[in-house]
Amino acid sequence: MENLTTVKKSLASETNSIVFISSETCSICHVDAPKAKALAESYKIPFHHLDIVQDPELSGFFEVLTVPAVLVYHNGKEVARQARFIDFKSLEKLLQQLPEETEAIDYQELFK
Repeated sequence: MENLTTVKKSLASETNSIVFISSETCSICHVDAPKAKALAESYKIPFHHLDIVQDPELSGFFEVLTVPAVLVYHNGKEVARQARFIDFKSLEKLLQQLPEETEAIDYQELFK
C-alpha cells in the first residue's frame, strides 16, 4: 500500500494514473483490486492502491465516502470516478481514449 504523499506527487507528474481506494475489511475490494491493477498494467498506466482505514485522510482529500473506489486522472485532474459497483467495461473504454502523453498545444496554430 502507498501513502497519500507519494500518490499526490505521482498525480502531479504522471500523464495518466489510476487510484484504487479500498479497505482491508471490504471483501469486494479484494476482488476488484487485482482487476483494476491488471487493467492499469495492460494500458501501462501507474496504479496506486490506498487503504482508507490505514489513512483516514484519504476520505477528505479524494472525497470518497464508500469503497471500493476507482479514480482516473489525466494531467493531474480527475476525469472519471466509480465507487461501490465498478463497471470495468466502461473503465476500459475510458482508458482506451486517454492520450498516452501530454500533447503540447501550439496556440499560434490553434488560433490562426
